[in-house]
Amino acid sequence: MASAWFAAGSMGLFGHALRHALTWIALGTAIVAAWPTERRDYRAWRVLVVGAILGVAFTASPLTAVNVLAVAVVLAAISLASGGLTARLALIGAMAATVLACFRLACHSIPFVWQTADRLGWALGQTAAWLSGSQLEIGSTFAGVDFLVLAAAIYAGWLFYTPPPRGPRAIWAAAIAAGQIVYLLALANAEKLLEMIPATAVPFDEGNNHVGLWTINNALRSMIPWQLPLLAAAIQGAIAAVMVSSTQWLPASGPGSPEYQRRQQEDSNEELSGSALAADMLLRFGPVLLAVAAVLFAALTTDYANLEGKTVVAYDRGYPNDWLKPEYDAEADGFYGLLPAFVESLGGKFIASKELAAGELEKADLLLLIHPDRPFPPETLERIWEYVRGGGAMLLAAGPVAESGDSRGGPNAVLEPLSMRVRREVLISRTEGWEQSHQDSSHPAAIGLNDSRNPFGLWAGVSLETGWLARPLLVGRWGWAEPESSAADGGAFAYNAGDRFGDAPLAAEQSFGGGRVVLLGETTPLQNEQLSSSYRFVGRLFGYLANRQSSPWTWWRQTAALAALAATIVLLACRLDAWQLIVVPGAMAAALVWTTAASDHAGRVLPDGRIKPVNNAAYIDASHLESYSHDPWLDYGIIGLQRVLMRQGYLPLLAPDLNPDRLARCGLVISIGPLKAFSPDQRKAIDGFVSSGGTMICLVGAEEAGASAPLLADFGLRVPYAPVPTGDDAAEPVPFGGGISGRTQTGESVGFFHAAWPVESLDDRAEMLVYWSEGDRMWNLVLRQTKGRGSFVVVGDTHNAANKIFEMNETEATNFWRWLLGRTVAGQKPWN
Repeated sequence: MASAWFAAGSMGLFGHALRHALTWIALGTAIVAAWPTERRDYRAWRVLVVGAILGVAFTASPLTAVNVLAVAVVLAAISLASGGLTARLALIGAMAATVLACFRLACHSIPFVWQTADRLGWALGQTAAWLSGSQLEIGSTFAGVDFLVLAAAIYAGWLFYTPPPRGPRAIWAAAIAAGQIVYLLALANAEKLLEMIPATAVPFDEGNNHVGLWTINNALRSMIPWQLPLLAAAIQGAIAAVMVSSTQWLPASGPGSPEYQRRQQEDSNEELSGSALAADMLLRFGPVLLAVAAVLFAALTTDYANLEGKTVVAYDRGYPNDWLKPEYDAEADGFYGLLPAFVESLGGKFIASKELAAGELEKADLLLLIHPDRPFPPETLERIWEYVRGGGAMLLAAGPVAESGDSRGGPNAVLEPLSMRVRREVLISRTEGWEQSHQDSSHPAAIGLNDSRNPFGLWAGVSLETGWLARPLLVGRWGWAEPESSAADGGAFAYNAGDRFGDAPLAAEQSFGGGRVVLLGETTPLQNEQLSSSYRFVGRLFGYLANRQSSPWTWWRQTAALAALAATIVLLACRLDAWQLIVVPGAMAAALVWTTAASDHAGRVLPDGRIKPVNNAAYIDASHLESYSHDPWLDYGIIGLQRVLMRQGYLPLLAPDLNPDRLARCGLVISIGPLKAFSPDQRKAIDGFVSSGGTMICLVGAEEAGASAPLLADFGLRVPYAPVPTGDDAAEPVPFGGGISGRTQTGESVGFFHAAWPVESLDDRAEMLVYWSEGDRMWNLVLRQTKGRGSFVVVGDTHNAANKIFEMNETEATNFWRWLLGRTVAGQKPWN
């Protein structure tokens, strides 16, 4: 039970790596506990080993439904390898895990199921609030609906295998419900629990403590309420343990029992009638076919994200709305200036309109409203509704800014005909940018984008209210809603009793007439600084709306998926067989992994900078474990570099891969201290990119030189690695330290280096751009190798583009990159 709940992410806020590790530990414990003590044949051991391998493989997936299916496979393998009551318990557990996996898949892919679970969670929270006299606004995550689903499935399997009369055993169902109420009462009194724990111990500030101070009290305070679901797991686990250990069971008939072998022999000798044979075939092959069909109905999408020939019309009134981007001679950096360039890079046309006249809306394939906070003229509202009702598409991005008192103003004025509303609450994530804290969906704009490195560009948005007709696209699982007045007053962002926490919709979609409306609870994904990481989500969303793409969320696909999942569970329950519970969850997990990968590949967003005189698509590699922070604002983030690229006219983006089709459309690639080696195919693609006129700039220090060495060698360059391992006769490179400036061939001082290292040419054909000298000795800091029409540049400093450098000496850091780009990129104006 614990392994299934860890795999589903039900136990509380845990990082994915820790959650996977805890799932493996729980499964390993189950394998050891069920290890057969009697001699078993080779087949049983083989099944157990294969099941364990599949379990490890599936739990490594970022998809929670696949993780839970891994638990089902391992438990089914334990059932096959064991005998007696152990085999039966493992079989019940495997079936229960399969039910939970189907439930998680349905919540992920079928909005109606998520809405139902969320309202069930709200009702449970209100019950606990009434009993405790406290306020408790929760959804399905904190209400522990996952715990109830798994516990109910185990209860049903246990009831089936116990002798009649079964009526009196309903008391255990009541015990499961009572146990959940006990947990919810504890959750409702979370603040009182915190008051019982001594205050947080703070370490003495010496200026170099970046870890904090660990004490048991600090740990407990940090866990409430975010890991409080562990209490629900403990209660439900204890109830299940007592339930299964205190009851008489029907005689065992597992694979090793005489009864099972006798029945197998009878079945093999018996001639089945036509109807019996059909029923047998249905029970044998129906579950796996239905399981795969359910995945395809629920998640597969094949549409390509582009805006070729499409027009995006943006309403040019809102707070704050401008179409500016950072410029060298401008004081304001702007907010949405990269959005027009991004739309154009996907083949579309961007129009900013102050009136939304009928003629403009007739040309629009997508209407974009970015937090309209001013009153709408009645005729403008009517034109907007008529446009959407007639088959148009609208994206409304709302931000946490107080609305006008006029009922015609604000996002809710536009949303009046819909069942979606913007609440006056700010959503706060327990982690930065909802990292590993939100649940995406099978929507074409979201599928395949995991919650690492903030691919949705989320930060602190507004709370959304979604009725039954609305379909949540993104959901924040581990966060809470702060009243907007507290945010405006600069109040501390901390959970207080009565705040809604968990399961907050971050984006939602609703059909209206013949059109579609997507409500986004944040404006940051569209802003200049965030677009570099959110562009895949934004591009998919724009393409989905502008092209009226098909979706797994059409009513017939949703109905078919839900029916197929229900039928799979019923057929598996009709013939509870360990082999089936290996094959069906295994096939379902494989289908879900493939479907997600195929949909993600189909929805690739590939901006094309070739439409400009100088290719303006610039990628910063994010696919090789680069040495920069995923938070662009931290010391080792790269917002400073991104702003320089914007000022140079580039559209800076983070590259999820370096495939040839992506490189063919861009003009500049920057790699920052990668720790993962480039594959031969990637090196070949980079070679073709440079030969065709592209520029690649690699920032590599000696400590990170190993992963980049083969790529640099392809271009006749090298950064000596350090430290040199024992037994290696290579010379240790000379570190030049930080805070130094290099010199150009003309003797001019340039750059401000963080930790400079020498760069060497293997063929003496490289051009020296920057060097460092000491006495009579001179070392290269920046070398360029030309190939074909392009350039390959190596800077011997991994963190030369880090925010820390820009903060220490912004002028020198900016001028260095301005000079380097003008010196190495064809078409860029030289800068002195």
